[in-house]
Amino acid sequence: MGDPGVAGPFTAAAWSFGTDAGSAWEHWARRVAAIPFDALRAQYASAVRTGVMPASALDAGRFERGMAQWEQLLLGPWARGR
Repeated sequence: MGDPGVAGPFTAAAWSFGTDAGSAWEHWARRVAAIPFDALRAQYASAVRTGVMPASALDAGRFERGMAQWEQLLLGPWARGR
């Protein structure tokens, strides 16, 4: 089966955060965790474009600040810096 002392691609050591595979996994997980927030931002922009919500720079700023706060609260260190 192989040498048990050698770390293969499917061992826990290969997916630890200090390795290239671990870094790729962390990057992917951060992007996936941010998808709901990006979807809400796109939904807000769509509502403004279609006229459902008024186009206001002040409202857009408030919305973005609120989304950034929720993202920081829920994702913690995985949140993007906006």
